[in-house]
Amino acid sequence: MGAGAEAASGLIEVLFDSFLEPALEGVRSAGAGTRRMLYRADPFQVDLQIEAQIGGRSVVVTGQLLDLRHPEVVGRDVPFILSNLRGRVVQATTNQFGEFREEIENSGDLELVFHGASDKPVMISLQDVLGQSFDGKR
Repeated sequence: MGAGAEAASGLIEVLFDSFLEPALEGVRSAGAGTRRMLYRADPFQVDLQIEAQIGGRSVVVTGQLLDLRHPEVVGRDVPFILSNLRGRVVQATTNQFGEFREEIENSGDLELVFHGASDKPVMISLQDVLGQSFDGKR
């Protein structure tokens, strides 16, 4: 389970990753079907939730962009690309609240790309996004 991120303007900081949090004592599974992550990617803070759909054939990626330059303003109308790195690509735009929710075929890996400060591309790459190796035979 790896998480990497890069931007032309600098490194992206992982502020929170639910897979890095220890499981509560006595809890058998910490909900392997859902992962929450929070990134700082200037000028945005990016809140992501990835959920496996029943059968594991697809994942739903829900997110929100907050413009840190103007905290009272969300990252509205920001175009982005979501890819499963296996030929499936979703091109969309955040809504008036800076939110998006997209479903994509589960390959095990994801990549989210949008433009950040000075229109520089920001790429958040998530390998083995739900912590399970994926063989495509689900």
